[in-house]
Amino acid sequence: MLALTHASLATVDQLFRYKKQQFTLELFPGYTPDQWGVKAHNRPWIVEAGKFLVGQKIIEVGGAYSLLPKYLHDEYGCEAWIGDDFGMKEGDKLWSRWGNPHHLPKKYPQVKYIFENFGSYSEKFPDSYFDCIFSVSTLEHIAKNKRIDVFKDMNRCLRPGGKQLHTIDVSTNLDYILGCLNNKDTEQKLSEIESWIDVIKESGVSVNTSIPNTLSLLDRKILVESPDVVYRFYPPNNCPKAYNPNASLLLVIENISDPILEKTTLF
Repeated sequence: MLALTHASLATVDQLFRYKKQQFTLELFPGYTPDQWGVKAHNRPWIVEAGKFLVGQKIIEVGGAYSLLPKYLHDEYGCEAWIGDDFGMKEGDKLWSRWGNPHHLPKKYPQVKYIFENFGSYSEKFPDSYFDCIFSVSTLEHIAKNKRIDVFKDMNRCLRPGGKQLHTIDVSTNLDYILGCLNNKDTEQKLSEIESWIDVIKESGVSVNTSIPNTLSLLDRKILVESPDVVYRFYPPNNCPKAYNPNASLLLVIENISDPILEKTTLF
């Protein structure tokens, strides 16, 4: 039985705690150890929530050049995969600025790279295989009409007893949030948080936890993307641009056989 057992928003306190722990990865495109953005929270959150063990099979969805799977291999002895087509099917040249992705398997032999996207139901992603399927600020980039298939595909590949961990960027734009709260007068019926919960339910996952209120996105304790990260790393890099910071929705889906589920407390 698949169940959503944890849903929360990333907080500044959590980021400070991870910074104190001095979590770092090897340098790779889009990552520097001095970042204070949501990804500086998300990656150590994945490690903490994953409770990884030797021999577990793990895959980062849309991980591209991420070295988090390599870290999990080196630190915990996990069988590490990345599933991402690097935009090749759509002819997206964005990734080419960081080198040929097909060179990655030779450069990082600890990681198995599958140049396919979830949602294609590819046989390269085995049924009921992975102990942990995770994503970091990735799923929000998927076209809305493909999101249910992506979750169904990830659900297919999760083994009994396994878990999915996802961090999803959601808007903190005030006009957007107020529009969601007053949706009787607008075409905007669901907030981003509510929309993601609907997608998860439609993929065959039950909800066994409380869901963050949309209005809580305005709480100053909630972590949002910092201005320096937006300036330095959002295209065009190192240039002025509109600052509309995202918060980070944290989701845990577990494949549990016991129909009587208790709420999971991660923190």
